[in-house]
Amino acid sequence: MADDYATQAKGIRILPGMWRPHYRWEQIAWVSPPWPSQDYVWLDFPEAVFTDSGLLFLSHINPPFPVVFPNPPHMPWTQTETGISFERVLPNGIAFGGSVERWEGVGARLSLFIRNGSDTPLTRIKLQTCAYLRGIREFGEFTQANKVVHVPGRGWMPFNGAHATGIETGQFSLGWRSGPKTADLPVMATVSGETGRVAAMTWFESTNALVGNPGHPCMHADPVFPDLAPGARADIRGALMFFEGTVGAFGDWFVSEGMKG
Repeated sequence: MADDYATQAKGIRILPGMWRPHYRWEQIAWVSPPWPSQDYVWLDFPEAVFTDSGLLFLSHINPPFPVVFPNPPHMPWTQTETGISFERVLPNGIAFGGSVERWEGVGARLSLFIRNGSDTPLTRIKLQTCAYLRGIREFGEFTQANKVVHVPGRGWMPFNGAHATGIETGQFSLGWRSGPKTADLPVMATVSGETGRVAAMTWFESTNALVGNPGHPCMHADPVFPDLAPGARADIRGALMFFEGTVGAFGDWFVSEGMKG
């Protein structure tokens, strides 16, 4: 059978990417959905590494948030059998890295690690991992209205409405690295502008906070790491997921199957 648009464009592709190439140190992965599409989520991986020792890494420049080690070198991705990976070592000996690997029919399995190669404990380790949506048009509307989280007793709610409830009986914060513990599932979902599709992000049990930015269309599931003594290492797992169906059906799948990773 001759190739057509559907056969050529269908399938999960994971590629080394760019967002703001003037920041040579950014670590961007492009991930396409499993359905026919020539669009990509731009995964900022990670966007930031916050610790008690300061902001160790930021994928861009933001003057209110100075980094401990400015202008780090470019770190190329390494191609793996099913995706891409990287590792970066900071001048103080702390190393971090991760992988973005194809999850057939779903999206990408994510992993991140931090290894404390310094001679002091590393604590209060919170990362930001941004799924930037401008490059995937059906999810790229400049709004918070299409970003949803799951709230105890309420089900799926738009992010702003969930944040405004004042509910704090969940496990996962709504906000930048902190906020009310309103969500009871460790996942943020974005509903497509086309019928019956969802994109979502999670760090499973390592999820700390969920947030979005209407002026910079993205969704965040941001992870937390345990404290690390000198020489210690921690690894966490997550996922970028695509789903054809309602957000309610996605939630059922996530609880029954997706949480298994």
